[in-house]
Amino acid sequence: MIPFSKVGEVLSEIKQLTDFVIIGDTIVDISLGRKGTESDVDLFILSLSVLIDEDKIRDFAYDRGWDFGKTPIDTPRIIATVDDDQLQIDMYENIQDFFVPKEIINSAIEIRLGKEKFKIIKLEDYILLKTNAFREEDEDELKTITYLLGEGKLSIDKKYLESHIDLFEENAKSIRDRLGLIGIKI
Repeated sequence: MIPFSKVGEVLSEIKQLTDFVIIGDTIVDISLGRKGTESDVDLFILSLSVLIDEDKIRDFAYDRGWDFGKTPIDTPRIIATVDDDQLQIDMYENIQDFFVPKEIINSAIEIRLGKEKFKIIKLEDYILLKTNAFREEDEDELKTITYLLGEGKLSIDKKYLESHIDLFEENAKSIRDRLGLIGIKI
């Protein structure tokens, strides 16, 4: 597990390159009050294009002795060495089938990781992103979140959740149906 204080140090470096919002399953780790993550950190990049500025991102990584690779949808991935571990940071923007509504980014909240504050999307919005994508791994993670909700380890604002479903326009009905399928009644 990489402590969030160390994650914060790496993200602080990345802040020198670009603004971003944390969008991935790190949201669940933080919501559960965990002290670190065993996963990657997914960032929605705000002040660069992950496609046009790929060389700039690669050079930034190499200048720090980090590795550079690609995500499954061919966007940049930085692998930063943290003590004896490696922290994978995947960078995204709205491309292909990957879509994060602007209102979700604008609704992000600030949290502290180590010495710095970073913006993260709300748990409800993370659930909607996963429900919209709904790949097999997304469905599994959503079932885990539903279980944690039932156990009282996580909580969500269902009115907020419902108010953001329509941001996904033509997918809104599917998202409502999928939420019901995994046990989140709206």
